Amino acid sequence: MSDQKNPQLEQKDPQLEEAENPLEGLDNVENELNRSAEFVEKNIKPLSLGVLAVIAVVLGFFLYKTQVLEPKERDAARNLYKAENMFARDSFRLALEGDEDVMGFLNIIDEYGSTDAGVVAKAYAGLCYRNLGDYDKAISFLKGFDKSDKMLTPTIKGAIGDCYLEKGEDDKAMEYYKKAIAADNEFVSPVYLHRLGETALKAGKAADALKAFEELKKKYPSSAMSQDVDKFIEIANSSK
Repeated sequence: MSDQKNPQLEQKDPQLEEAENPLEGLDNVENELNRSAEFVEKNIKPLSLGVLAVIAVVLGFFLYKTQVLEPKERDAARNLYKAENMFARDSFRLALEGDEDVMGFLNIIDEYGSTDAGVVAKAYAGLCYRNLGDYDKAISFLKGFDKSDKMLTPTIKGAIGDCYLEKGEDDKAMEYYKKAIAADNEFVSPVYLHRLGETALKAGKAADALKAFEELKKKYPSSAMSQDVDKFIEIANSSK
C-alpha cells in the first residue's frame, strides 16, 4: 500500500463527524486486543465468552483497516457502530434486530451486504445468535464471513468450532479448531490447540489430544496456553 497521502482523506466532512469520532476511537485497538488476549488465556476453561470478546475487538479493527470513504460504506459503518454499541452492552437481540433508533445487524446485512461493514455484520450476527443459544443460526452467519484476515478469519473458525461443541458435535468442533490452528497465528493457534486437545480428551481420543498438546508445547512454548501443557500431556498419555 502506498504511503502517499490522499488529500481527500484529510478533508473534514461535518456530516460525518458523528461517524468519524467512533472510528478514531479504534486507534488503540491493538493494545485492547492484547489485553483481551490475556483475559482469554487466563479464562480458557469455561468455553469462551472471553474469546467472543476478542472477536468483537478484532471485528472493529478489521473494519477500521478496510473502510473506504465511499458513501455506501460510510453509511454502513455509521449504522454498524450503533449496533456494535448494543452488542457491547450485551443487548444481543436489539443488536440483531434493531429498533427505531438502531439499524440491527440483520438489516445492515440486507441493506449493505456487499460492503466491508455488511460482511462484518454477518460475523456480529453470528456472535449474537451464539450468545442467544441459537447455534445453528450462529454457524450460518459466521460461515458467511468470507474475508481473509490473518487474525480474524481463524478466530471466526474457532468460534464456529465452539458452536459445534455447544451442540455436542465434538468431531465438527475439532474440524473447525484445526482450521483455526492452521493459520499458524501466534495468538489464535495456541488457544485452539489447547481447546482441540481438551475436546479430543472429552471425546475419548487420547492420541489426538496428545498430538495437539505436544504441538502446542513445541511450536508455542512462550504462550500462556503452554503453562499447563505438561499436565495435559501426562493426562493424554495415561488415557491412551
